[in-house]
Amino acid sequence: MQVNQVQFPNQKYKTQLCRHFITNGNCALGARCQFAHGRQELRANANGFQQNPEFIMHQNPQGALPIKTQPINPMIANYKTQLCKHFNPQTGLCKNGATCTFAHGEQELNQINPYFQNQYLAMQQQIKQQNQAQIQAELTQQILIMILSNMEHIFPGQQEIINLLKQGQEKAKLGDNQGASEIIKLIIHDEQRTKEEKQQYQQIYNNAQRHYDSKLKEYLNQ
Repeated sequence: MQVNQVQFPNQKYKTQLCRHFITNGNCALGARCQFAHGRQELRANANGFQQNPEFIMHQNPQGALPIKTQPINPMIANYKTQLCKHFNPQTGLCKNGATCTFAHGEQELNQINPYFQNQYLAMQQQIKQQNQAQIQAELTQQILIMILSNMEHIFPGQQEIINLLKQGQEKAKLGDNQGASEIIKLIIHDEQRTKEEKQQYQQIYNNAQRHYDSKLKEYLNQ
């Protein structure tokens, strides 16, 4: 039975790591890049050789014996790079057991691999940015609902405006912050708005902005 082989653009395709991806954590060429974006993409070269993803051998500064560099724990940048203070070499025991992130003896010591460290730092930065963006979106949603509900007190008896404000609150609750903001602009920028109504709105807005700044500061200081 004939087996169809996967065709590659050339013999060296994905046999070396992309230096841009290693250094920056990303590559402008994306899927079009001829180099591997991570060890999971590495394939054997024309000679059938592929680096073992479990460890890499580096020459030390004196060019003597190679040093084993193991992949670090993806959640801990300095995994097994320091000796454990709680490990007893005589009993072979540590109070943290297998979950300990420190080396139990020199044979476990790692040299931090720059590739994995850069990947870890890039991942942490991305998570932080995503979390901050999510917090800001949620805070904006809360602030819009607060503003829209408080604006109802500015227009007592004006049912048409009250209905618009309630529509805005529903949009905000559904995550449509842009739609909720547009309703506020539509009402406040109406030529029929009086100076007193605009002043009341400004006070509501200022209070909401202070609340937003305070909550965001709390999150950033955690």
